[in-house]
Amino acid sequence: MLVRKRPVRRGQLISPFGVGAITDFRNDEALMCAGIDAWFQEDPPGDLRVNEERLQARLGCDYFVLPPDFSENRGGPKIRIPYVRFPRWHYCPRCFRMREAQLFGDQPTCSACSGEGRWKRRMIPIRIVAACEHGHIQDFPFQEWIGCSCDESAELYFKSGRSAASIQGTKIECRKCGKVQSLAGAFQPAALAARGAHCSGARPWLGITEGTGECVQPLRTLQRGASNLYFPVVRSSIYVPAELSAVDPKIRKMLEDPAKWAALTSATVDGKPNETAIRMLAQMNSIDPDALLESVSAKMATGEQQKKTAQATEEEFRRQEFDVLRAGSSDHRSDLLCEVLPGTRYGLLADFVRSVGLVRKLRETRVLTGFARVNPPGGSSDVEQALSRAPHPRWLPATVVRGEGIFIEFDDSVISEWAAQAEVRSRTKMLISGYDAQRAARNLLPRGIDSRFLLVHTLAHALIRELTFLCGYGSSALRERIYCSLDDPGRPMLGLLIYTASGDSEGTLGGLVSQAEEGKLEALFSAMFRRSMWCSNDPVCIESQPRGAGQMNLAACHGCTLLPETSCEEGNRLLDRALLVGTPENGKLGFFSKIWSPATSSPA
Repeated sequence: MLVRKRPVRRGQLISPFGVGAITDFRNDEALMCAGIDAWFQEDPPGDLRVNEERLQARLGCDYFVLPPDFSENRGGPKIRIPYVRFPRWHYCPRCFRMREAQLFGDQPTCSACSGEGRWKRRMIPIRIVAACEHGHIQDFPFQEWIGCSCDESAELYFKSGRSAASIQGTKIECRKCGKVQSLAGAFQPAALAARGAHCSGARPWLGITEGTGECVQPLRTLQRGASNLYFPVVRSSIYVPAELSAVDPKIRKMLEDPAKWAALTSATVDGKPNETAIRMLAQMNSIDPDALLESVSAKMATGEQQKKTAQATEEEFRRQEFDVLRAGSSDHRSDLLCEVLPGTRYGLLADFVRSVGLVRKLRETRVLTGFARVNPPGGSSDVEQALSRAPHPRWLPATVVRGEGIFIEFDDSVISEWAAQAEVRSRTKMLISGYDAQRAARNLLPRGIDSRFLLVHTLAHALIRELTFLCGYGSSALRERIYCSLDDPGRPMLGLLIYTASGDSEGTLGGLVSQAEEGKLEALFSAMFRRSMWCSNDPVCIESQPRGAGQMNLAACHGCTLLPETSCEEGNRLLDRALLVGTPENGKLGFFSKIWSPATSSPA
């Protein structure tokens, strides 16, 4: 594995440069992050381990691990994240000679163009690769493309930008057999299959350059830096505090430390904590043994309940967070501190807002569980590639973000009444039907997206854009989390959480929470409505048909609604600004048009 010093931020190793992703470094070097099997020579250090019981139970892991930070001094050798060299094919920018590097070797140099002594001319990695929808990836099959049947002695040349600056001007030539062919048409879906190139099932991030050959998915030509070459699958969880509000701080610290918790539960008797061992540990740490035993028993009981809900759906998983946020949490020692105010305090917002949560402190854990290529994942595990060779790894890489947020619970009955209107159903039908059709084409079940979800999702985007002008955060530093009862309409749940996504770099000084106070939240919604009334791309934007990624947006563009990809849960899809403010032909279509009159709302 390649272990030179190449700086990558800890959060980037979860997304977008996680396991299996190609990262471009200095000196024209492209590398792929290796699987987690190679991250540590032994078990991960205890100070890098993270506990999040709810998410651990759902993902079947013992614990999570923070990617090691090279700048940390641990009293020993620095821990480096290993990489493999991919793509392996390189070419000389001077003579265009191609050479295939070793997966675990150094960057190749051109022997024909290198100078005497120590000076070597580095070769540049090829900018195209081949991948399939099941996540396999391999070097572009140059010999099959040009019809070259030479063995390893083939002399390939990559001649770029001769007749045209586009891909049509790039030619592949074999000097041994004389075959030459342009790369024109290489990006067509069936182009490689027509040349006899098939997916080998290669997984270079695991050191597997040749698979079993059982993959039947067609190969697709992709740019090395294409956005659809790597889709990380990230599962996240907002910390839900256990019933430990009266626990001594020393006991809480022991319960939340993965190493100490493992020691407390290492010797159980009939599934119950070993009283003798716990009393011994309590004496060693100067803690009341009876209080420690009671706390350990309570946490183990909570863990057993979490195991029973390990197969819970995403909606059931989020309902736990929704119930805690709407109830509030006043324990300052916990990682969740939320003050809940009734919606009746917020003037005009009281008609559709049930409660507002001032989340002064929260903790989010984000875990990389796999990734997909070509098409984004849609909940089907067969298109997700694993991070290790082990079928069930004990741990997964994760990051922890501590920040602040605003939680809003909506009155489901009021919004459902608006969503039942004929003009609303007609407006959203073409978007929802197109979304379901695309999922069906990929053998995925419908999600049950409805007008309520589209409204709350678009509202979250509009509020985030407005908050960037008020609270000092950049839009990429804020994230959304939508709570909507799609699977179980009989148990209404409708709300959103906007929270800081980069608390480590931009801090959490209360600027976001302060915007949810009485008087300020009403002004925030009013300013959001005025700004959403007008877009710099209007009238094209407001009158557009389904467009955007997969044609899953209506009135939504970079001038009014779209956010950085890291801020949106849906990849900037399922958005429609008209649901907020209406259209020029039908202003009543917008949910907020009945609260703020367009006649008195001018563009901000």
